[in-house]
Amino acid sequence: MPPTQKTTMTTTRVDHPVNLFYQRKVLTRVFPLLLYAQFGQQDRIPQHEGDTSKWRRWANLLAQTTPLTEAEDPTPILISKTDLSASVKEYGAATKISSWMKFTGLGQDQQNIADVLLDNMRLTLDTLCRDVVAGVASSTTCSNGSPTTTLINKTDIDTVVINLLAENAAMIRPEIKAGPNQGTSPIRAAFIGISHVLNRTRISNVSGFKHVVNYASASDRYEGEFGSTGDVRWLLTTNARVVSTNYHNIIMAKDFFGNVKIDGSSADKPLIYTPPDRTGSPLHRFSYLGWLANYAAKILNDNFGHDLISTV
Repeated sequence: MPPTQKTTMTTTRVDHPVNLFYQRKVLTRVFPLLLYAQFGQQDRIPQHEGDTSKWRRWANLLAQTTPLTEAEDPTPILISKTDLSASVKEYGAATKISSWMKFTGLGQDQQNIADVLLDNMRLTLDTLCRDVVAGVASSTTCSNGSPTTTLINKTDIDTVVINLLAENAAMIRPEIKAGPNQGTSPIRAAFIGISHVLNRTRISNVSGFKHVVNYASASDRYEGEFGSTGDVRWLLTTNARVVSTNYHNIIMAKDFFGNVKIDGSSADKPLIYTPPDRTGSPLHRFSYLGWLANYAAKILNDNFGHDLISTV
């Protein structure tokens, strides 16, 4: 007679004492690319030298086209300058870890917590920088898109490029010459544009767009770079500035803005661990893990950047 449910030992009758297996391979966290700060000047303040960085920009002189009078010196010229300053502030976050969690939990949990905190620091600094550069004085809304006028397009991008060149702005990236591989294309010297990933399709529809796979040099790409439209190389991130339905596409030239930090442990080794015997707990029942960083960003020349606003 074949066995039945009543005569078979099953997990319904005798359940497993442990019915859970923990997958130690942690699921990938959703995290944006961090792009902005790399395109600014990287400056430092020595320790014990205050918290404010000061930059100075000298104005160019006009061409002196009037002939000099014989035996007479020219009238002395006054040269003007502009001073810019940024005060560094501290930013940080910490988590409190119980001794029981550390005692009973998996060892890799500590490293995962550290990774989360470090990524939080990177996101914070990237957002601070993004908000500064997005505040550039030069801003226009796309008006030549199709079928909607406010979509990003070649005409409006080219207008921004021409305005930057008219201000003697220098391009950030040099030309990429054509390579020997089939299908590769030369890429012009370029300004850098940062846009939202939701603008991906619209940028790819811009006339003359070249995807990064067609660059002659595979090594000459930025993380998050999508492609180029004429004289602008585009990087995409979910951390780009979006206000309502407006997408802020920041196009930057060399020396558009600067980053500054104060030298020291919090700038170079931001992750801080406080062991249980130093937290003030008489029974050493918890520890702290967190990050501390100082940072400031400042637009150095409003004429070297532009906020091209579009819709998707």
